[in-house]
Amino acid sequence: MSAEKILLVDDNKGQRVTLESILKHSGFDVTSADCGTAAIEAAKNQPFAAALLDIKMPDLTGIDVLKVLKAHNPEMVVIMMTGYSETEYAIGALNAGASAYFLKPANIEQLKTLLKQAIEHQRLTEENKAMSHALREWSASLEEKVKERTRQLAEAQRITLNFYDALKKNFESTLEVLSIAIDQRDPLTASHSFRVTEYALELGRLMGLGQNELDKLRYAGLMHDLGKIEVNEDILRKEGSLTAEEYQEIQEHAQGTFTLLSKFKFKNDLADVPNIASSHHERFDGTGYPKKLKGSQIPLLSRILAVADVLDAITSKRHYRNAMSIENALSIVKRESGGHFDPECTSSLFRLSVSNFIKIHMAEHLRYLDTEDIVALEDFTLEDLQKAAETKEPTAKQMDLMRRFHKYYEGPVPAVYKDHIPPAPKFSDDIPAANC
Repeated sequence: MSAEKILLVDDNKGQRVTLESILKHSGFDVTSADCGTAAIEAAKNQPFAAALLDIKMPDLTGIDVLKVLKAHNPEMVVIMMTGYSETEYAIGALNAGASAYFLKPANIEQLKTLLKQAIEHQRLTEENKAMSHALREWSASLEEKVKERTRQLAEAQRITLNFYDALKKNFESTLEVLSIAIDQRDPLTASHSFRVTEYALELGRLMGLGQNELDKLRYAGLMHDLGKIEVNEDILRKEGSLTAEEYQEIQEHAQGTFTLLSKFKFKNDLADVPNIASSHHERFDGTGYPKKLKGSQIPLLSRILAVADVLDAITSKRHYRNAMSIENALSIVKRESGGHFDPECTSSLFRLSVSNFIKIHMAEHLRYLDTEDIVALEDFTLEDLQKAAETKEPTAKQMDLMRRFHKYYEGPVPAVYKDHIPPAPKFSDDIPAANC
């Protein structure tokens, strides 16, 4: 029966044989091929519920094979596998109809779950086709059978919705892989897209956004710098000021983000994700880019991303400077309310808990967080933190707040606290200790 068959394509014999053995041992009916041509020939001779395709093969690319398989059998679930994290391959695979994109070595349990769902989906599709044919031929006297089939259709819909949820999760995982690949072009911006997304989601929740808007904010946040894959790496890593030409090239990444994300073909409620992601450098006063939008002309979610993007940039180390002091960073955000930023967004930012800020700021080093500190910092907002940082005669409560905060924040300690609070330690070889 076609609904139970899996096609495995990988030119690496060792990996192919190992994965085939694991899948067969788990009960899957697997047919393997060592190249793209053999895969296409196998698909001509028998139908498959799903295919696992390696992207790089000696004769045809996995994307070439994917297009042929989907043209022959649009219902087939195709999962791409690669040992490389090239962004362009992931985008090409998704545009060509792939359901998921795994980096080798793939998570076997996730892979098996997706294959089982694909098989179940294919089985239900075939049953529904047969059932529709039967219903067209049977007469009204078979009312009880029609009722039973209706129940089966409802169950099929439930399972299909579950299958859709699984595909959605795999799509989100693919976006996360892409954002990591973008950020890692420059080691100093590793996890930037993740942190911007998390700051933005916290702001969105504080502003009362619904789940659909939060989903769009998550996708746009992860992909807001997608256009940087087209920017020269030397410019991204340059220490010191950029030339006018280099700055112009950097600015072009916003339009590049829109162009690349448009290829994802977001639909319905998500159709405006490319516009949201590409507008995060627009300024509330109309002096931003790429379109010089002003005020409410800028999508609300882009206005949120603008605050989150700048917040992460000025509180993180860059090639040309260390993280800013927290009082300077928060003063810049507050000063730019109504200029760079939407006042509603900045107001919401200062209601963010210091605890949540530190958890996002330390995303790559969560193992260093002390639970007692995180619980204690939940009682304070960024507004409280700014007041404590700017005070000349701190209270015992403010001293405790700044002591706990600067155990993890790598910007310089305010002068009034300098003799009482040590700077944050060096958490890894990638992030030097703060220059205080």
